[in-house]
Formats: sequence, C-alpha cells, structure tokens
Amino acid sequence: MVSAGFSHEKLNDTPDFSMDGTVSIILPCYNVAPYLDECLESLVRQTWEDLEIICVNDGSTDDTPDVLRGWAEKDARIRVIHKENEGAFSARNAGLDAAAGEYIGFVDPDDYVDTSMYARLVETAQRHGAEVAACGYTSFSEEDGTVMEDAGHAPEPGFEPDAKKSCFSGESVWLRMDVVVWNKVYRRSFFEENGLRMKPGFRGGEDDIFWLTALPHASRLAVIPDQLYFYRRKRAGSLSDVWDRDGWFYSMNMDRLEYVTAYWEKIGWLESAVRQGWLAHIMKRYLLAHVTSAEEIFRRLDEEERRELAARYRKWLKGVEIGPGFAGLNKWDRAFCRLLGAEPVKLGPGARLHSTLMSACSGRKGRYHRLKLLLSGLS
Repeated sequence: MVSAGFSHEKLNDTPDFSMDGTVSIILPCYNVAPYLDECLESLVRQTWEDLEIICVNDGSTDDTPDVLRGWAEKDARIRVIHKENEGAFSARNAGLDAAAGEYIGFVDPDDYVDTSMYARLVETAQRHGAEVAACGYTSFSEEDGTVMEDAGHAPEPGFEPDAKKSCFSGESVWLRMDVVVWNKVYRRSFFEENGLRMKPGFRGGEDDIFWLTALPHASRLAVIPDQLYFYRRKRAGSLSDVWDRDGWFYSMNMDRLEYVTAYWEKIGWLESAVRQGWLAHIMKRYLLAHVTSAEEIFRRLDEEERRELAARYRKWLKGVEIGPGFAGLNKWDRAFCRLLGAEPVKLGPGARLHSTLMSACSGRKGRYHRLKLLLSGLS
C-alpha cells in the first residue's frame, strides 16, 4: 500500500473543525454472500469508530440476507434494509434516504478497505472544511487476493477551496479524484442541499454520471494519495468484468455522454469559461474510448445498429461544438472525430479504392480507413 503525506494545502484557507462526526457507510448488496465477511470485517475494525453501516439487501436470492442478519446481531452499528431488486444505484439511494451521519461513504460489498480509511478521509475533510475528500485505491486479484498496486490510482494530494473556478483546468483537483464513488467521503449536507441522488436506469457507468452531475455543486475538495480502498478485479458476473461483445457498451457510453451534456447545458455550465476544459476532459475520457475502437464496434453491428450509433456520434459532436476540444488531441484522434462528426460519408470510386488499399495498413491508419468504408456503406 502506498503511503504519503498530504501536501499542496492552502492552510490559510483552512477552517478549524472539531474532530468528530458520524460516517454513514452504505453497501448495496445483491448476491454477495461469499464476500460480505471480508468487507464487513474491514469496516467494523475502522479506527474511526463513530460509524453506521447501512447494508441494503437489493432483493438477493442467495445467503446475503442471512449473512447480513448475523453481522447486525454482532455489531449494533450495522443496519440492514431489505428492498426489491432495482440495481446498485437504487440501493445506494435507499441507503442515502436512511443515513443519519454527518458524512457519507460508499463501499461495494465485494471489496474491502484499509482500517484507517475513514479516519484519514474524515480528518482530511474536517481539517479543510471539504465537501468531498478522496483517497487513492488499488486492485486485488479475485483468484489469489494479490494486491495489484500498479492497477490502482494514487492521486497527487491537494486541496481546492473554490473548485468551481478551476474545474477541468490543467491541474484541477477534480481531475485527480477519479469518478468512482467509493474512494471518498461526502458531507451529507452536500447531497441534501443540492438535491443529489444517484441516477439509476443506466446499464453501467452510473459512477461517472453521478460524479459529473455532482461536480458543479461542490467547491471545497481535498485529495490524499494513500491507496486505502481495495477493489476486486475480475469477479465473474460483476459489472467490471462485463465487456462489450455486441456494441451495447458503446451505446451505453453515448447514453452517459448525452445525459451529462444535457445536465451541464441545463445548469448553464457549458456557457462558462470551463467549456473548453470540460470538452477536452470528455474527449479524452469518453469519446476517445469510442473512436479508438470505433472500427471494431461498427464491424460487430448490423447495418441498422451502425446507422443509429453513427447518428448519435454525429449529433453529439455537433451539439457540443467539439472544435475547441481538439487542441489536446493527436492527429489521428482528430481525424476519427471529424469522420464520426461528418454527414454520412460518401466515397466516389477513386476515394473508395484509396480507402480500400489503405485499409490493409497496420495501426490507426488502417483502422481509420476501414471505419471510413463501413460508414460509407450507411449513405
């Protein structure tokens, strides 16, 4: 585990807060009986003892309810809520509605945390009066439990007392916090005063949606680099282990892009000075995940699916006026984006022959021309 001191702090802007406060830790639980003991053991052993641990049984069909009942009988800080199966984010919302702590934390029940995690995060949040405090995380193998530190996230430490003015600019603290919800503590007032809840109904990627829609409402943010959260990798059937086979993953990404873009436009943030930085961030984190694999995506889809996905790419690129975001992209990324943002591609005989020949090239040149040929078939 990586350990480092907190630095880059603006101590002159640091309020003096008392070092107490209950943390409500919310676990959405669905068919996770084999993992609960390890997770809950790491929580009840926290050095920050002022906790309530809210376990939301999301309609489990395995032994999860029995395991939770046993833990609740052993530790009075553990509360169990039972509900119909509606997904992890609906379960997290149920936990939020029941939470009474000054701070909120989220843990996925197939992961575990360092016993000092909540003490470190709450003390950091209170030292700076931060609405959100985040730490690093690392992964561990499903097969043998080996910690994979190189597969984690150890952000540069920092504190931002007025993040709204620096969102997405250069070294903004927002860009060091990652989008996952579980490596952070949040003041409960941050949720309540801004009417924030998780957005259920998406086929994955809800962490991204929550973080990017919560972003405009937070100002005081703190980050420590310590990797205190341990994230299970490659559990069969977990969302993190599900990869695209038929293009649905990329359609889901477009759902997220469209939703977040509409939200930012609604609150007026795309008209502000953060627009270019936001576009550059979205380009790098989301759109390039599409364009670097675009040829493979389209090759797996039938013609109707290709036409629909191409239209969504084109509409989004035009709608956000992506031009300013091109500055940070390399030439092939720009070429892919221009191709996807163009009107339906029309190739004359000469251009088609050229792309056919170039499609045999290796690397991104070949992929670009193969995609061009696929898109031209939609004209």
